[in-house]
Amino acid sequence: MRHRLWSWRIAVTAALLALLPLASASAASWTRLPAYQTWTLVTALERGQGVSTDGTYYYFSGTYSLDKATVNGINDVATNAAAIPSQLSSQYGSNHIGDTDYYGGYVVAPIEDGSAYQHPLLALFNASDLSYTGRYVQLPLNLMPGGVPWVAIDAAAGLVYTAPWNQSTADGSDHLVVYSLNALLTLPTGAALPVLRTVQLSPPLSRIQGAKMWHGRLWASADIDGDKSVWTIDPTTGATAWQFAQDVQPNDEVEGLVALDIGPSGGQLHILNVGSGWKSIFLYFQHYALN
Repeated sequence: MRHRLWSWRIAVTAALLALLPLASASAASWTRLPAYQTWTLVTALERGQGVSTDGTYYYFSGTYSLDKATVNGINDVATNAAAIPSQLSSQYGSNHIGDTDYYGGYVVAPIEDGSAYQHPLLALFNASDLSYTGRYVQLPLNLMPGGVPWVAIDAAAGLVYTAPWNQSTADGSDHLVVYSLNALLTLPTGAALPVLRTVQLSPPLSRIQGAKMWHGRLWASADIDGDKSVWTIDPTTGATAWQFAQDVQPNDEVEGLVALDIGPSGGQLHILNVGSGWKSIFLYFQHYALN
């Protein structure tokens, strides 16, 4: 969830409302699978921002927290309920974790200081127990106005990607920002992460809540009014393309996503969304499969 406080309703209703199914959906070449997870209260708060994976575990992020669970059965393994280091909150006003990614034993977390948005950071956490490694880097404010809602790692190319929250061709904010993965992993704590290049996006794609590399493209969950959807981004050319509408209510807030092929029954894209109206106490984890 970004720029919004969750309204948690009466806990007694949670068990009943969770039994109400979402409508089934299929769009383009993707279908939402009938099985999905529903969480509320503390679990929803700990998992409500984003999700990454190493293939065995999911690493969920909440506004302030990180949570580790098995892919098979989604059983809790570890939780860091106050993951934002006090050093960062006191020095930068850091108060929000976005959609993370995983690489080489680390959970890489984008951390921002809403609503000032003057200090976009990437921090490294140990995937084993979600403890903070003591290492973070600073991102360029001029290229990342409005915070850093997500990070994506291209392990094959050795690259890291972020993008501005609001994008416009008129003001030049319509870009993907590309960094070196090696630099992220080796620079001293607090260093500025050098930009390798920017890639202009066409058309611009605002309100990306999470993105992951899969088969050479970034797959992005976009919380666009009237179009809660999944897009692809070509990281070389910057071409963006609408892929399918997410199976959510119009006022739901779609969150982060992860790509993991767990077969026809488990799907390939796994996406979080927060309900709207009387369903706003729920966090949904939906699974989409290629037809």
